[in-house]
Amino acid sequence: MPFDDVLDAVAGTRRDIAGPGFQTSELSPVGTALTDWRRAGAQCLRLALPIPGDVRGLTGTTEFRRIALDAGQVVYGSDFAITVITSPMTPSSAERTAIWHRSPAGEPPPDPLSLAEAEHDLSEAIRETASTFARRGSTSWLTDISPALSDARRAGERLDLPASHPPRGVRLVAQAERLSAVLSVVDTDVTGEINAAGMAERTVALAPLRLAVRRALLAGYNAAAEMADS
Repeated sequence: MPFDDVLDAVAGTRRDIAGPGFQTSELSPVGTALTDWRRAGAQCLRLALPIPGDVRGLTGTTEFRRIALDAGQVVYGSDFAITVITSPMTPSSAERTAIWHRSPAGEPPPDPLSLAEAEHDLSEAIRETASTFARRGSTSWLTDISPALSDARRAGERLDLPASHPPRGVRLVAQAERLSAVLSVVDTDVTGEINAAGMAERTVALAPLRLAVRRALLAGYNAAAEMADS
């Protein structure tokens, strides 16, 4: 993917964002990171999506690991890694503020989960989740948010991935992004159509799918890095 396209995809129209670990605020830290990775000989980047209880792939200083865990995402290249925390949107804020953090860190080890395994696990999780919902005899868990779910299913139609990204990885990312968007809609469901017990039951039912989606995103986005390591 061309250098400027990466900046547009990651930073949008704001290229003057900065944060801890960058030596200057005059240049886009995203552009600086890409240049420094290239100078260090990085052939590809690797994504980690750490969550409490599963921090596989997370390396770096203790402080950086804490920040990356809070952010839930981090990108590794040669010599260092970057993560970003975005402030929540509030009625009084004109826009969300992104704070980038950079820290020395070695590249994490390859993920043992292959594309094929991630595809299989995701398919199984989808099947099991559908069966769980079918056993209820209705879609009462989701009827109150069906319009938003319809919009969420369009996620993944446009992916900012380079043309060289493995096609199998692209397909897996697209599927996982759609499901991730659906799960995000479910997480924000506060319409009151189901009670607290029903929401808790729904959360438990969706847990296997949520894990499979996260693992599919990792396998799909890291497909190029896995091919380079093989």
